[in-house]
Amino acid sequence: MSTEFELTGQASEDQINEWKRKHKTGIYSVEVDGHIGYFKNPGRNELNCAMSKADREKALDIFEELANITFLGGSEEILKDDQMFIGVSQELKVKLDGKKAILVNL
Repeated sequence: MSTEFELTGQASEDQINEWKRKHKTGIYSVEVDGHIGYFKNPGRNELNCAMSKADREKALDIFEELANITFLGGSEEILKDDQMFIGVSQELKVKLDGKKAILVNL
């Protein structure tokens, strides 16, 4: 993160390092419209919880649940403001995709 100005919700290096120590699977941040939020990488439990919200009529519910259960800190406005959250949800989709696997028929 090499910004010349402080983002709303920006954490200190000490706080980021504490989150990294606590969450061994890693953390990441999402920046949108001058705000920043910090999240832990989801594990199976978080993904199961988020996927339980799956509904064709309310597709964003999965991302909203995932964001809420993995949010560590920063600007809560990125979770509350509809336009900012749409941007955040695009990045959260990457976390739902997981690591690339290769299927090999034997």
